[in-house]
Amino acid sequence: MRFLIVSICVCLVLAYGVSRLIMAQEEKDPVTGEIPATGGDAQPPLNRLAKEKSPYLRQHATNPVDWFPWGEEALEKARRENKPIFLSIGYSSCHWCHVMEHESFADAEVAAILNEHFVCIKVDREERPDVDEIYMLAAQLMMRGGGGWPLSVWLTPERKPFFAGTYFPKESKYGRPGFMELLTRIAGLWGEPEKREQIEGDSQQIAARLQVIYDSDEPGSISRATLDQAAGMVAASVDPEYGGFGSQPKFPSPSSVEQLLRANLRTGDASYLEAVKSALDHMQSGGIHDHVGGGFHRYSVTRDWRVPHFEKMLYDNAQLLTLYAWGHLVTGDASYAATARDIAKWVGREMTHPEGGFYSAQDADDPGGPEGEGGFYVWDPAGVRALFPDAQQAEAVMTRFGITDEGNWEERPGQTILERRTAPADPAFMSEAIERMYVEREKRPKPMTDTKILAGWNGLMVSGLARGYQALGDESMLAAAVKAGEFIASDLMRDGKLLRRWIDGEAAHDGVLADYAYVIAAFLDLYESTFDPVWLKRAFALNDKAVALFHDPEQGGFFFTARDAESLIARGKPVMDNARPSGNAIMALNLLRIAELTGSDEARKLGIETLDYFGGRVSQSAMGTAALLNAADFLVSKPREIFVAGAIGDPATRALLEAVWRAPDPNRVVALVTPGIEKLLPPAEGKSTVEGKPAAYVCREFACAAPVTDPAALRR
Repeated sequence: MRFLIVSICVCLVLAYGVSRLIMAQEEKDPVTGEIPATGGDAQPPLNRLAKEKSPYLRQHATNPVDWFPWGEEALEKARRENKPIFLSIGYSSCHWCHVMEHESFADAEVAAILNEHFVCIKVDREERPDVDEIYMLAAQLMMRGGGGWPLSVWLTPERKPFFAGTYFPKESKYGRPGFMELLTRIAGLWGEPEKREQIEGDSQQIAARLQVIYDSDEPGSISRATLDQAAGMVAASVDPEYGGFGSQPKFPSPSSVEQLLRANLRTGDASYLEAVKSALDHMQSGGIHDHVGGGFHRYSVTRDWRVPHFEKMLYDNAQLLTLYAWGHLVTGDASYAATARDIAKWVGREMTHPEGGFYSAQDADDPGGPEGEGGFYVWDPAGVRALFPDAQQAEAVMTRFGITDEGNWEERPGQTILERRTAPADPAFMSEAIERMYVEREKRPKPMTDTKILAGWNGLMVSGLARGYQALGDESMLAAAVKAGEFIASDLMRDGKLLRRWIDGEAAHDGVLADYAYVIAAFLDLYESTFDPVWLKRAFALNDKAVALFHDPEQGGFFFTARDAESLIARGKPVMDNARPSGNAIMALNLLRIAELTGSDEARKLGIETLDYFGGRVSQSAMGTAALLNAADFLVSKPREIFVAGAIGDPATRALLEAVWRAPDPNRVVALVTPGIEKLLPPAEGKSTVEGKPAAYVCREFACAAPVTDPAALRR
């Protein structure tokens, strides 16, 4: 999470005194005695993590480390034995998490120190984002803005952090202290009463500072001028040569690209649209896009989008599917529509559970160890020629994707990460060639797929597919979205509440704010794609539950965790985007959409209140609050309410709906006037067909123009 640490004074000692003690090279080695030897190459027994469902935790099940999952058993042991906690947080597709596991956690020497001096807890950040969010912020405080995964944090038995870092090699290298040395130093300091007292005092200050940061939001109204100023700031960070933002590493940043797209629609300034097109063009042509298998990798380590970090995340692809479909509507560029379909195809054949839910991620690393990544994806001329014996066909493939004898990646000389270099002379052949390459590539050892199903991430993909269907008319997208929506409703909900994770038939862990926000949005998108009232009912019920569980009625805004969730050392209200839009931003937009559909003054008031509660953050970070600004654009632009009266199966009704779906304006809601719908949507009352013809009523602030029956007139 991009926290604005610079806006908060962190000049107090905090853990810096402890950090200096731990990192001081002149300290004597405080741990005496020999490290017990453990059995050479013998396979260690399974530890507690073997009983967990998380693929990431199970990856550590054979470690000699005496791992605990996060829970009372581990915390009680730390309190009883008065030992510090070593908390290690990561996720299954994290490359450096695998490296640290291989170098240190699978090592008997390291395990001996950890087991003797610490209570060791392993957390999957994707299962427990509440735990990750707090200790990542603590790490950023102690590291003066750094952070990442694997996240390594040392805690007192009361769960208060006192030292943090990310990846540590077993022995010192890369300019980083060795993990063995660090562990012995921390253990020694904890064993000295006066040093332990300093550690505990500093940890108290860090915990207090966390809550101060969480409580530091300043209210402020977000006006059209605010939006225009923020868009200008974002545009100023656009890479003029390769598109996107900044230099390297370069992330897709879909919320910020959407921000510029909205700015173009709001202001008519063509420069914003050019920046959007540059980002979309370079991303879909670069190595970050998997041109054979579909979908996008996590980010590019090079400015030109050529060399990706090869993991694939469901949530990135969900947002990019929406963005490319919308880009097609605005520009008419057929390549954007093809890229959106390409993402949906990847999701359908590689990321979908038979029951309909979507898997979380695909690993970056090649199978067989953490030594490298990308081998599954690269090609060389010999491989292409073997697959295409016809020399002309082989040359066409190599020309299209820039495959050369030299290759384009210094990590693997002679290997090429595919890029789109030229337009295909024969599109039909190239489509068939890509499919042949996919079949051949599937024979290679394949990176692992993390098969856990996360509620919020599934909500994002349901929205992506539903909006893709609206823009492109692809029925397979809608079918996949509906099936996944039903999966969420049946398998990830209990007693009206949302659970976060499902795997192997088991749903577990309380949903956090973003889970609720993304799923509510998905249910609204499913209604606007199918017009089945069941999705409205589900959206409204889940929205009511989210307000009851997360809303702060005293100050405003929504907390990250529910009021009945596990009590952690701090409780915050996230508004800064990370790789996904903030839960508060999407909740604000959901409330405003519901207000437009229902006429609810309460929903509108709560949506505006949420925007205003975080309004002061906008001036600090126009990119970090992109999703909040996009929600504010919906409000400031005075969205249209469109009610179509007609039968869903009537082609004339369908033509009116398609006129709405294919319009590039994001600031609208649409409803189908069906029998009884006015009980859910009171503004639908009295809107009927005109002389037996389906009719559309275009309203703004609940003042409606005369109904139209002609799709062309509706487009205008």
